[in-house]
Amino acid sequence: MCIMKAYRIHSPHTVTLDELDAMPVGEHCVKLKNRMCGISTTDLSVFMGNIPVEYPIIPVRQSVGFVSEVGSEVSGLARGNRVVSYPQSSCHGCKACKDGRYYDCDKPSVFGVREDGFLSDFSVVSADDVYAIPDRLKDEEAVFTEHTAIAINVLSKLNIEKGEHFVIVGATVIGIILAQVAMYYQAVPIVVDMREDMLDIARKVGVYYTVNTVTEDVNKKIMSLTGGHMADACAYILSSTMPLRNVFDYTSKNGRVALVGRLNSNDLKCDLGTFVEKNLDLVTVTDCGKNYPSAINMLANRTVSVDLLVEKIISFDDVPAALEACDPSSDGTKLLVKI
Repeated sequence: MCIMKAYRIHSPHTVTLDELDAMPVGEHCVKLKNRMCGISTTDLSVFMGNIPVEYPIIPVRQSVGFVSEVGSEVSGLARGNRVVSYPQSSCHGCKACKDGRYYDCDKPSVFGVREDGFLSDFSVVSADDVYAIPDRLKDEEAVFTEHTAIAINVLSKLNIEKGEHFVIVGATVIGIILAQVAMYYQAVPIVVDMREDMLDIARKVGVYYTVNTVTEDVNKKIMSLTGGHMADACAYILSSTMPLRNVFDYTSKNGRVALVGRLNSNDLKCDLGTFVEKNLDLVTVTDCGKNYPSAINMLANRTVSVDLLVEKIISFDDVPAALEACDPSSDGTKLLVKI
């Protein structure tokens, strides 16, 4: 009988490399030979026991691999295709799924949280949940497809226009990618954080305006950069260590604010008085929308640079020690696993 090797988290701080029976490939599914994946703050939170999951579970939702087997009803994909995985599976039963809009699924399941992820040598997923990628896109770049797709979704939901000042609170991986996507749309990003090392990465990828909350008066700096108008729009990255309460101060009257990402342990309490007084619009962005193809193109064309966002690439054998050593509260550079 064929087996696959997978890391499974059995309880907080307990991960083992298990040998499991290989999953059958359904008629609408593909089997993937996983090559590289990215460890997210969500994966670390699952490992630490900070997110309720049903154990045991295989973590990781950001993965790149080869198609090794194709179901009988699958078209558009073939054995040998290199693909990137969508971060969540669709239910295939809701109206959106039946209409082919799997990215709008009413009941999505995040890989590595609600169902097994990709920290294994092989995986079986619906063919609707993978996207082919070009040869010029390296594995270590393609891992950032989810981040880039979320960034595009933020710009779309905020209706960012050419020349607008756009404050991004949180120089995280998503924050820095969001700034690059904003520059592509000819907006003017201003990245705010307290971590000089992450702000330095932002500057190295071309972000002209950064503000360190430890050494600078943020309101004064934004006011000077915007001619006293403050920001037309702001994005608050939920995985950052920055306080939410100041975001409304950074935004101009009648401006727009986006909360980006999924909830974590950050305290989101704030005084809504400024929000109401300024008549601000608020949107939330928790997913990629239909932006995976656009994100793949941006990464392949080097519109978004991610080389400096890779902390290091570890081997499959080093996963347990790496999980134990990581800090889930710090959304810094990305840890990648070569499988």
